[in-house]
Amino acid sequence: MSAAGTTPETAGTSTQDTLYREGLRQGFLMDKSHHLPNGRFTNPWPSFSVPSMPTMFYNFFFVADNKPVKKSIADGRVPQVVPLDKAKIGNPSSVQMSWLGHASLLVQIEGATILCDPVFSERCSPSQWFGPKRYTKPACQVDDLPHVDVLIISHNHYDHLDWNTLTQVAKKYPDIRVFSALGNRPILESAGFKNVTVGDWWEEFEISLPNTNGQFKFACTPAQHMTARGVFDQMATLWSSWVIQGPSGRKFFFSGDTAYSSTYKNEEKAECPAFKQIGDVYGPFDLAAIAIGAYGPEIMFSGMHANPEQAVRIHEDIGSKKSIGIHWGTFVLTSEPADEPPQRLKAEMEARGHPTDEFTVLSIGETVQVD
Repeated sequence: MSAAGTTPETAGTSTQDTLYREGLRQGFLMDKSHHLPNGRFTNPWPSFSVPSMPTMFYNFFFVADNKPVKKSIADGRVPQVVPLDKAKIGNPSSVQMSWLGHASLLVQIEGATILCDPVFSERCSPSQWFGPKRYTKPACQVDDLPHVDVLIISHNHYDHLDWNTLTQVAKKYPDIRVFSALGNRPILESAGFKNVTVGDWWEEFEISLPNTNGQFKFACTPAQHMTARGVFDQMATLWSSWVIQGPSGRKFFFSGDTAYSSTYKNEEKAECPAFKQIGDVYGPFDLAAIAIGAYGPEIMFSGMHANPEQAVRIHEDIGSKKSIGIHWGTFVLTSEPADEPPQRLKAEMEARGHPTDEFTVLSIGETVQVD
C-alpha cells in the first residue's frame, strides 16, 4: 500500500491523497539530520557505513581483484553502443529516456528535454592523463544533442560531474536551467551556467519551459552516497536523486548514484528508508533510471553503491512501473565483471516474481519509450 492507504494504481487521484503526500514531504523537508554542525553532510541512516581508511587501503591493494572486470572487457562482454535514434528523439513519447552511457541520460517528458549527469570525456578524473578510462564509447557528444531545456547534476563525483562536458554544454545552451544539490552552485557557475538552482532534500521547484504547456516539477530527493572532488572536501556538498513530473502528472525518477544497505558493520541489515519515502510522496513512477553497478568488492563499496539485488528493492520501494539499469558498462571503477550487473538484475527480477522486462538494461544510445 502507498500513502494514505492508496494503491499504486489510485495514488494521486484524490485531493485527500495529494494533501497527505504533501504533509509527508513537509515532514521530511523539516528533518535536517543529514546536515552536520560543521556545514558538511552525512547519510543519517543505519544503512550507511563505510570502512575506515586503513581498511579501505588494505582492501584496495591486497583484496580487490580487477582481473574479472578486465577479462570481461578483453572478452568483449560489454554493452553494445548504437547510434542515437533520431526519429524517436525527434518525435518523443510522453515519457522516454535514452541511455548515453554510465549515468548520463537524455530524458524527454511531456515536451521537455532533460540532460542528466552528462560525462562524455575519455576519463572520469581530475585529468585526462590518468584515472578511470572508458571502455565503451559515449552514445554522442555535446554537439550531437538536440535542444535541451534542463540539466540535472546529481552530485560532484567525476563520473557524474565532468568539467569538460559541462563547459561545452554551457557554451551550447547558455540559458539552460540547471538543478543540483546544495553546495554545487560555485562549480556549476564556474563552468559557465547562469541559471543554477541548488536544493536540499525534499525541496521542490516548479518551472515553465518554452514550447510546453503547464508547470514542470523538479524535486531534489535523498540518496545514500558521498561526495568529494579532492582530498579535503569530503561530504562538503550534498548528493541527491531527482524526481521530474510533467504538467499532466507523468513522472520520472533518476537515482543518481546511490546505495541501499551497507554490508560493512551493518549487522541488522538496515535498509535505506529514503526510497520508500520517495515512493510514498511521489510514486508510482512511469519510468525510472536506477544505478545497478560499481559495487565490488562490496565490503568497500556497498555503503555508496547498490548492487543489482538492492536496485530491485529500490524499484519496488519507489513504485516504478518501468526501470532501466544505469551506472554500469562504461568505466572501470570496481572489480565486478562488466556484464555481471545486468545478469544479476535479471536473476533477481525472476526471483522476486517480476517480469524481467519491467526492470532491464539498454544498449548505450538506445531509447526506451513509455506511452
